[in-house]
Amino acid sequence: MNPYILMSIMIFGIIGLFSLTFIKPLKKFRNAKILSVITFSAYAGTLFYFYAIDSHTINVTNLFSPLMTIFLVLLRTFTTVVVVASVMSPFYSNKYMKMISTYLMPIVTCLNIIFLNDNLIAMFGRNFDYFSDHRSYMYLMTVACIFVSSLHHLYLFFRNKKYLDKNYYHPLSFLKMFVVLLGMSLALMQQGILRTFFGEHKGVKAKDFTDMHFVYMGICVLACILPYVVMRNKSNEDKRLFFGIATMAGFLQYFYLRRTGLSGVPLHLCNTAVIMMFIAYLFNFKGVFYFSFFVNILGAIFAIVMPIADVGMGVNHIKIVHFWYNHVNALALPILGISLGVYERPNLRMIFKAIGFFTIYFFATVFLNGLFNRVSPNATLDYIHLHNKEKVDYFFTYSDFFIDKIEAFKPLKYNIPILKIPYKDKIMLFFPLYQMLIYVVFVALMFVMWMIYDYLFQVSDRHYNLLMMKRKRKMDVLQIRQLQMGGKIDDPIEKEAIGMIKIENFSKTYAGAKKPSVEDFSLEIHDGEVFGFIGHNGSGKSTTIKSLVGIQSLSSGKMIIDGYDISKQPLEAKLRIGYVSDNHAVYEKLTGREYINYVADLYLVSKEDRDARIEKYVTMFNLNDAIDREIKGYSHGMKQKIVVIASLIHNPKVWILDEPLTGLDPTSAFQIKECMREHANNGNIVFFSSHVIEVVEKICDRICIIQRGKLVGVYKLSELPSMGLTLEQLYMTHVAQANYNTSAPDATTEFENKKNETVNA
Repeated sequence: MNPYILMSIMIFGIIGLFSLTFIKPLKKFRNAKILSVITFSAYAGTLFYFYAIDSHTINVTNLFSPLMTIFLVLLRTFTTVVVVASVMSPFYSNKYMKMISTYLMPIVTCLNIIFLNDNLIAMFGRNFDYFSDHRSYMYLMTVACIFVSSLHHLYLFFRNKKYLDKNYYHPLSFLKMFVVLLGMSLALMQQGILRTFFGEHKGVKAKDFTDMHFVYMGICVLACILPYVVMRNKSNEDKRLFFGIATMAGFLQYFYLRRTGLSGVPLHLCNTAVIMMFIAYLFNFKGVFYFSFFVNILGAIFAIVMPIADVGMGVNHIKIVHFWYNHVNALALPILGISLGVYERPNLRMIFKAIGFFTIYFFATVFLNGLFNRVSPNATLDYIHLHNKEKVDYFFTYSDFFIDKIEAFKPLKYNIPILKIPYKDKIMLFFPLYQMLIYVVFVALMFVMWMIYDYLFQVSDRHYNLLMMKRKRKMDVLQIRQLQMGGKIDDPIEKEAIGMIKIENFSKTYAGAKKPSVEDFSLEIHDGEVFGFIGHNGSGKSTTIKSLVGIQSLSSGKMIIDGYDISKQPLEAKLRIGYVSDNHAVYEKLTGREYINYVADLYLVSKEDRDARIEKYVTMFNLNDAIDREIKGYSHGMKQKIVVIASLIHNPKVWILDEPLTGLDPTSAFQIKECMREHANNGNIVFFSSHVIEVVEKICDRICIIQRGKLVGVYKLSELPSMGLTLEQLYMTHVAQANYNTSAPDATTEFENKKNETVNA
């Protein structure tokens, strides 16, 4: 090795370590972050100045033995890994990044110093000069930076006494570190590694629809699924680190092959995706991300299905690997960003913004294609046709790429007058109808993709909710078994609550709401009672009832139906509930009898029992002439009666009704009230909500009042007349107190005072 180079590395390291540890001792890692930026800049600079080692596999193989060639390729891969680890470590507090930086980085640094001469010869050839070739300085700067970074991490390791932390030496920690290292190595691998190890397979073409093409497509799908499975339960910090590494890998791998001239500017759609994803995740630019999500994924899918690589190249040629790597990156990273929750799911408004960005991008590329492909004013159509295949072509709006795929597009391009704009003794060519067609088709496909996304989001939500329900059910079963202490799984959890409704500290807060709809609600209702639940509209009545019957979840607290917990034993609890909702929704294409039988089937009611009950209630509600007609021809009252019959067909222990008498005629209302009283007299519970005070006062044994989501009182109606109070007076006192916060007397206190006065008298 050249001694001057080694001396330079040592000087860089000593100066860097001194500045990091003594001048400004790591205050908020500011110096470490500066070093990471320098490291990234130095390594990125090397990619702009020379081809990677294994892009010249044949030359490398001729210069070194096969074993040495493999070693140098692997060294380059691990060098890139430690460079990325060095860049990421100061910004993310991740144990395995720090372990890689502490254990692997010093080894890789030493190997780079020892084999620096061989590495540079493999890159530039034997005839390069250390001091006159600026490319060697760029790589030397990279080695110097990782040398400083390795000393820095070793200093922190001993300074913070990490060597005393058993977690740093636990076999499982090392195993996880190697898994992370393997993932980073695959993302940052040298793209010619397959060609180096196995030679080029010239017999199989990458562009042909062969088995290898489908293998590559399978890898694309796997690149979307595998990271999701691994990262979905990780913290947001770990997810950010994952995307930081993935986008940096995409950025570095994009420049792995040298790009020269105007055609090398990354303005092709999938090329911009690599750069834009790097910018989006680095600076958290949402607009850039969603543009890539709507636009670049579509372009990547087209490219993957119809690869545009050169036909003459084998499946493991470096350019083919490069092509697939970039398009996998453009496809997977936006999808993973949404599916892992790093970015919010897009809405329809975002697609219009994406179309706006795409419009600017599209017409800018059209203009640049015309500008960079100027031709002589005397150019013939045949010359233009040939010329279009050889020049700059961003987004394929200038060449015949799409025409080669769809021959019908050719007349739209060449048989329509071509727009010619003179510029500096030449003319810019534009194909208005053809290029506008490409734009319109792509925008239409963006909307199609949005509909697909929306459908997949819904499917994903349903599967996720089902998975969560299954997991919750398993946990509930385990808890029930523990509570039962050897009893049957379908036995009630709270045996002391058999024959009653028991609500303890129930609260419900809807998503996005600042305040709970119902808060700390507790209540007990016993068998044989008709219990009224009153409060003004929006007070929390329907929220409580929907949670009680299991339609929506509880934020906290518990609800017990006849000894069964509605959250932990939902099936057993619901089998004991008859529910009449406030909207009276039914299947209107069924007849009344068919609908009742359908509900009876759900509740496993025997044929004898259902027939007897149908006969009883049909006669009670005067539905003999209508029971076998389609429900869609029923009046509102008749539909309500069918719902009532269906809710009673299994003779439930608990009958719950939400505003059951709204919109009914007096006769229908009387019949339902009689039915409620009869059901309670048979030893069951009737619990119904209403804001009609007169109805509640006539048929209820007890009532409770809810105001603004809080229970404000439970009262026995038989005690009100002897104290000179009506239910209306009691209720209005609560309303005045809740709405105006005046000095009106507390209703519960007033009730207790009058009760005591009566007892004393």
